[in-house]
Amino acid sequence: MKQNTEKAKATVKDFSEGKDGSTEVTVDYEFSYDILENSEELAQKFSPADVLKLANQRIKQTANSSARQKATSKYAIDPSSPAAVRDRMIKDMVSQGIPQDVATKQIDALLASVKPATV
Repeated sequence: MKQNTEKAKATVKDFSEGKDGSTEVTVDYEFSYDILENSEELAQKFSPADVLKLANQRIKQTANSSARQKATSKYAIDPSSPAAVRDRMIKDMVSQGIPQDVATKQIDALLASVKPATV
């Protein structure tokens, strides 16, 4: 068994220090976990009943996810619609470290300068 450590980011609404949650912050964090390398390590970490339960949960989650995707797909935004393109542009800027409000203003200004606002 070996240990792995990874870094991740989470974007959350900011309610710290009495704030109202109208802004979002990106929080960096680190987590460590074990990587099982063989069936012996699996048997040490989980009982056969645990493995069966985990497998059934995974099968159920996969089936639920597929059914949910199929059931809700007709309500999804067209990925090439102006609103979807705008949202992706903003998300791309935020992923590069630009604050959400700044990215939104810049993208809205850019789109307004190109054509009348239809978004």
